[in-house]
Amino acid sequence: MFLDNKNIILLSTGSFNPPTNMHLRMFEIARDHLNRLGHTICGGLMSPTHDSYKKKDLAPSLHRCAMIEQALVALPWVKMSDWEVKQNGWTRTRQVLQYHQNHLNMIITSRLNGAIKVDTSLFPLQFIENLDANDSNQNRAVNVRLLCGADLLESFAVPGLWNDDDIEAIVRDYGLVVVSRSGSNPHKFIYESNVLTKYMANIIVVTEWITNEVSSTKVRRALSRNESVKFLISELVESYIKEHGLYETLNNKYSNNDILDVNSKTIFLSPSPSNKTHKTYQMDDKKLNIDEPDNLPCTEKRVINCEKTKVRNVAESKENFTRVAIQVSESGIIEVISDMETMV
Repeated sequence: MFLDNKNIILLSTGSFNPPTNMHLRMFEIARDHLNRLGHTICGGLMSPTHDSYKKKDLAPSLHRCAMIEQALVALPWVKMSDWEVKQNGWTRTRQVLQYHQNHLNMIITSRLNGAIKVDTSLFPLQFIENLDANDSNQNRAVNVRLLCGADLLESFAVPGLWNDDDIEAIVRDYGLVVVSRSGSNPHKFIYESNVLTKYMANIIVVTEWITNEVSSTKVRRALSRNESVKFLISELVESYIKEHGLYETLNNKYSNNDILDVNSKTIFLSPSPSNKTHKTYQMDDKKLNIDEPDNLPCTEKRVINCEKTKVRNVAESKENFTRVAIQVSESGIIEVISDMETMV
């Protein structure tokens, strides 16, 4: 079965934990590509998964839906659908597509007949208004397609993860719009799958030439470490996360007290040669300057350090008996002679 309908609603499923700018950009990339192929994008939908979906660090759907709403402020032609999260449990992707396709068909039918009142809040206002235009029934038909990344396409091959009948129904009845990431080869994967090859006409591959490897996992990690996520997620989403303390933002693993003070003395930092400091040691109640600024002539250093004396100091302590001698040779070279005996 070849899906020849040119009117498309893009549906993206996932945890959106949290929704990133890459989730939104996928809609824009797909729309540009499909428009060039002669399709008309009537709108987009984001359907977050149910809370019962077993995934680590999954925020409650109440928060995930709210974050999606905040993110979509910048993308008004895409809407958030909460149908999936309102079900009794986790819902298969095939059923999610089926529900939204059926609901869309009911909206179109109600507009044509004027007899059925259906909730139209899931779809952009412009799309609903366009249904009132004097077009034929054929032109008003709209196809809901699954928008996904190449990683979801490749997950079809994971044993036990997908039902074989569901995979065939998805590509046969709804179709896929796959946005590829760097390092992925969706065409090769389609070739290696008999089912995908059979319905490859219903799979549109979109190449993202501007690589962007933003992932929700990396964003959560950065948030938990109190690191910047600016330009990775919407500022409205970031504000919502911090306001509600999601992803350990109220209990960061790395607090401000853990930041390294570059002005403090530490073995990991070395003084700049251009800013050499004076080191002074107390020996026999007399001060001996070991290091002097580099801008002093060599002869002045020798005068300051040694005062024309061949042997200057002997240091003693209660625990260690140390004999140190600093002398100037005939050639003017400073030599250090030491003899240490450690008391046990």
